[in-house]
Amino acid sequence: MSFDEVFILETKMREAAKARDRNAFLELVDEDAVMVCGGYQCTGKEYADVIDKYDCRDFSIDYFEIVNEDVNSVQVHYQITTEVNDIRNMDLSGSFYVTTTWARKDEKWVVVFNMDQKIIEN
Repeated sequence: MSFDEVFILETKMREAAKARDRNAFLELVDEDAVMVCGGYQCTGKEYADVIDKYDCRDFSIDYFEIVNEDVNSVQVHYQITTEVNDIRNMDLSGSFYVTTTWARKDEKWVVVFNMDQKIIEN
């Protein structure tokens, strides 16, 4: 998969979450994916089941890089900066390091692993 293709897929996944669109999210994220976000671990399906509560007004992706790839998988790393709508969700706002592993399953690319870590500013 090319750099541009995986960047577009990653952005589509983020847009689906921002739109709180469970079906679009699960088109890109395997139901059995391991999702480690905010110190919690769940499956892709479990994440999709609560995506209607996700709060993201806007996001930007920077420093996007492919860190490992072969014909059936691609692992990326980047920094995402997010803004929320509701001040009660400020823990979802800020800059995060993200790594995602995409794998080819049934001729389709899907997320099988995603993990983020909030960047602590000194």
